Amino acid sequence: MNMKEFVGAIERSYEQMEAIIRALPFGAILTDTHQTILFHNDTIQKMLKKTEEEINGQVLTSYIDNSLVKGIAEGTNIHVTLHQRTFVLRKEHTTINGVIHYVYLISSIKGLEELLSTNREKTELLETVMEFAFDGIVIVDKNGYITMLSKEYADFLNVKAEDVIGKHATEVIENTRMHIVAKTGKPEIADLQRIKGDYMIATRLPIIKNGEITGAVGRVLFQNVGGFNSLYKRVKLMETELKKYKGEFREQNKATYTFHHIIGESESILRAKHQAERAANSDSNVLLLGESGTGKELFAHAIHNAGKRAPGSFVKVNCAAIPPDLLESELFGYEEGSFTGAKKGGKKGKFEAADGGTIFLDEIGELPLHMQVKFLRVLQEKEVEKIGSTTSKPIDVRVIAATNRDLEEMVHKGEFRLDLYYRLNVVAIHIPPLREREQDLVQLCNHFTEKLSPIMKKRVEGISKEAQRLLNQYRWPGNIRELENVIERAMNMLDETWIKPIHLPAKLTEQATGKVIEPLAISIEKAEKTAIMNALTQTKGNRSKAASLLGISRSTFYEKLTKHQL
Repeated sequence: MNMKEFVGAIERSYEQMEAIIRALPFGAILTDTHQTILFHNDTIQKMLKKTEEEINGQVLTSYIDNSLVKGIAEGTNIHVTLHQRTFVLRKEHTTINGVIHYVYLISSIKGLEELLSTNREKTELLETVMEFAFDGIVIVDKNGYITMLSKEYADFLNVKAEDVIGKHATEVIENTRMHIVAKTGKPEIADLQRIKGDYMIATRLPIIKNGEITGAVGRVLFQNVGGFNSLYKRVKLMETELKKYKGEFREQNKATYTFHHIIGESESILRAKHQAERAANSDSNVLLLGESGTGKELFAHAIHNAGKRAPGSFVKVNCAAIPPDLLESELFGYEEGSFTGAKKGGKKGKFEAADGGTIFLDEIGELPLHMQVKFLRVLQEKEVEKIGSTTSKPIDVRVIAATNRDLEEMVHKGEFRLDLYYRLNVVAIHIPPLREREQDLVQLCNHFTEKLSPIMKKRVEGISKEAQRLLNQYRWPGNIRELENVIERAMNMLDETWIKPIHLPAKLTEQATGKVIEPLAISIEKAEKTAIMNALTQTKGNRSKAASLLGISRSTFYEKLTKHQL
């Protein structure tokens, strides 16, 4: 895409033009043909020493001599004086929605005059500025989908700009945070972004129109950063040597998924996603509830990445996978010589590794009672004590826990501490099972076929209606994980481009003919829902009486109402 086409893309809306002006590294003002100021960037406010409200709506000649404004020809540079300082002023025109507008560039940068004067024959506004002012620019809408990508940036990413318009930024740009800035409205200045193995300098700014966030604009320096990268590598080398000296050298876990990766439009998944997005804005403990395979870890990744702790570590601990006698040393670490076999230099525990970030405790219901006591102390005191140590170390960790078990029932049975349950259950999010997301099945299937096609080198056009019917009838005890397994199995059996019933496992076709006995957990869940509905009917909707009839506490009753969406 050449620059004239690039400018044409900008002409689609005022918002995009404003975003470009906001991102320019020198003063810029957008006016109509009567020189009324429609928009300007922050640099202009500093030059004129005025607020945004005082500038917008004013005539340009209020600040610059009328004879100079009238006398300046397009594509030429003149000198103007503002508050006893001399600046370079240049006038260009652009078209927005078929209407001519003017852009005035004002800068004290000495090199700008020479840069622009060598391109007097060019008439398109950003044809010169965009090619030389910075290396790459991208604009996204409020949902993080790309609406514009500069040619330089597209070339660097090895994509065609026109091919990525409409795609989500996370699909095109490695380690991008454009969608996060468009969501939060918080600028990110001179941030480090790793692309193609090197760190770039990225600045991301929200686009705000009439007080609402409509998107974000970002620019990335990916040229002439050799000196910076050399310095960065030297710092990383020193950090590595320091970690080795302390006996702490290890790869830190990173969260890889965002809310964009949570697929589905059903009411139940959108509700869970909305709750998780709100939880991401705080530091409160989060408890993710749901059956095995529903995507609890995906939610944990997304919550971490959408919050202020995103730059920090994301440390995952599967409480069911670590032997009980090793849990304490894994979670809290140990000092050198604290027990036979303790390695030299000691070991940092998972909590300490997550300092400044997030620790994700999967299968928290499997935590032994004696470890629950020590874990509770960490949550209460915000400090950890290594095995063999006589002192505690303060930590700053956000806890996200997940389980497929009924913790309240475990509390009643004495298998889980009540005080720990209350500490964890600050923000509880129920991740719905796949059988409650029937309308998401086709979308999920398409996602898995697209994901697996390049890996398996097979082209899949879609799923036949009969196969879709079988998928919808199946109860999915293994949820999303089982669905992906079924799709992968079907693609292995595939010798055409459409997935049909013949490619699906026998258990799906057997259930459709009534030959398969429903799993006990599902039967119990159905019976529980029926009992709740009958109790509500008998008590004419009185929830306290219904809970009493069922012999459960009101809090348990309300949790089950939410679980069954009653």
